[in-house]
Amino acid sequence: MRLGIVTILKIICEKITIKNIEIVNKNNKLKGVIDELYIKAESIIFNKIYISNINIKLSNLVLKFALNNKKFFINNCSTLLHMRLSKDNINETIFNKNWNRLKTSIESYILMSFQSIEIHNNSIYFISSDKLPNKDIKYTLKYDENSISLVNNINQRRLTLINDKNISVNNLFLYENYIEVELSSKIKFN
Repeated sequence: MRLGIVTILKIICEKITIKNIEIVNKNNKLKGVIDELYIKAESIIFNKIYISNINIKLSNLVLKFALNNKKFFINNCSTLLHMRLSKDNINETIFNKNWNRLKTSIESYILMSFQSIEIHNNSIYFISSDKLPNKDIKYTLKYDENSISLVNNINQRRLTLINDKNISVNNLFLYENYIEVELSSKIKFN
């Protein structure tokens, strides 16, 4: 079962270093149903999103493998994710061509083009293309049930970065040089 989980993770992630996998079954029988699955990983690239490390807890996981067509199915399971995104992860993600729309939206919102972000004193700063940080305007991240927004600390204007009714944002912390996010969701792969 552990090998199957590692294989699935390596299929759905462009890059992943798995540190630990723990399978918990109350009845000690594995018949494709896992009561709880804990995964610790680092150096992840998933959908061109760069992640420093992640802790995942999946509950009531039902795995089904169709060997003849080499597909796998995961039926409705609950997941809880703790993710750490370093400033380097965020910069790599934003400047990836797959996320051009997000970068363009941020540039329209902050009214300047930028070449990177910095995180200091619980705030986000944008380094302009002329390499000078815009220290006058601080931004922070705010969240509610299903969204995360970039907020201008002066005028409180918001730009929604993530808005997904299938994801619940439980916590979001802005630290020196990284962001931690806790999300929960229902997952179904097929």
